[in-house]
Amino acid sequence: MPQPKLDEDLVQRLATIAARLDGGDELADASLVAEFNQLAGTDIPFSEFQGIYGAEEHIDYVRRVLTDGATEASPGLDREGLTTMFAKVLADPCDDAYLQYVFSTIKKTFGDTQISDLVFWPGEYFGDGNNQRELTPELMADAVLERHAKRQSR
Repeated sequence: MPQPKLDEDLVQRLATIAARLDGGDELADASLVAEFNQLAGTDIPFSEFQGIYGAEEHIDYVRRVLTDGATEASPGLDREGLTTMFAKVLADPCDDAYLQYVFSTIKKTFGDTQISDLVFWPGEYFGDGNNQRELTPELMADAVLERHAKRQSR
């Protein structure tokens, strides 16, 4: 499945709304929350908008939300496909749009919510604290598939 293409006008409008909601007043801004959710096809509570700027830019938040919503599980995704995805991630780990697409696809396909840890903090993913290990795309794909197989066998 290809990476979703986002409507840039919508991204800009939603980023403006998110910026207004971040630090806003829950009662006074209820209509903005409703507008954001209607335009984005989400059901995000007011509280989630609080402190976005402390963690990421509003436009990046919006891109993440929209990409996650537009990304579907990919039942045919196999080791080769995962390896290709991880190779692209490792080649350009600053491509936030592609990262979100990969993280969402793997989460929705394999139920693995720690993919960002696998890429950036492997010690957290494997639970051994060794964040210095160098993982190849093949090893990353194997880790996802192994974890999925373990969950399926329970």
